[in-house]
Amino acid sequence: MKSEKKHKKKKRKILLICLILLAVFIAAVILTPASEEKGETVQKGQSDMPEEKAVNTSSAGGAGAADAAGNGSGTDVYHLPGYINGTEPDGEPIVCGVSLPFQVADTPILIEGIGQYTGPFVEDGTDEPVANVLAAVVKNNSDTDVEYAEIRFLTGDGSEAEFHISALPAGESALVLEQNRRAFQAEDTLTFADKLYARAEEMPLMEDQVSVTAAEGTLTLKNLTDTPLGTVSVRYKNRLSEDCYLGGIAYSCTFENVGAGESREVQTKHFSADNSTVLMVKAIQE
Repeated sequence: MKSEKKHKKKKRKILLICLILLAVFIAAVILTPASEEKGETVQKGQSDMPEEKAVNTSSAGGAGAADAAGNGSGTDVYHLPGYINGTEPDGEPIVCGVSLPFQVADTPILIEGIGQYTGPFVEDGTDEPVANVLAAVVKNNSDTDVEYAEIRFLTGDGSEAEFHISALPAGESALVLEQNRRAFQAEDTLTFADKLYARAEEMPLMEDQVSVTAAEGTLTLKNLTDTPLGTVSVRYKNRLSEDCYLGGIAYSCTFENVGAGESREVQTKHFSADNSTVLMVKAIQE
């Protein structure tokens, strides 16, 4: 009897051990990370490397060139992030005494909207947060690129409101912030005063000679030729939406001593592989 009881206890003990081992095995399978389960290995310097992307470049004549000279639809001024247009879609198209759209005389610049902007102030490169700043949606309503322009209005208090525009491709639009961060006031009056305008003779991209890539704040330019290029300037703008740039500002990066087949890097806090568009790549004659 005693031996039989000992045998039963031994069997129960063995069964209990088997159940414990089975439970540990099941738990191990459930808690195993997917990477280990698939046998994946992570090599240092591979997954930790920033992803390098080819940059967006402006197409010849500008992405909106087909709409230039008023032949297509205008910018959707009612759905631009951070911007509130001064009129409602079905309201009278007059803001601060300016009838819209407003064609700036002797230029291809068409003001499509006037209103207020809240977000980073980009025009001076500081990106400081601002609220309710006077802003204008402007379009290059031609098939020629705008190199530089200034538009000045006299305000109701006798001061000036200024809008500066750099490197705006044909047919493209930009949300331009008032240069001095003037606050938008619906009851204000804006009277056109003066303008400066210069068209771009050319905005080359040198796509057969260089490649430009971006990765986490670093812009890389590679010389694809066997000829030294010396100093190369790259100009770009950032998009607010698919059909509008943010700011009149155009950013510039300079790559020096670009030898044959060589690459050069520049650190930039404003370039984004997703939102930036390269407008010009030009070798500077020294």
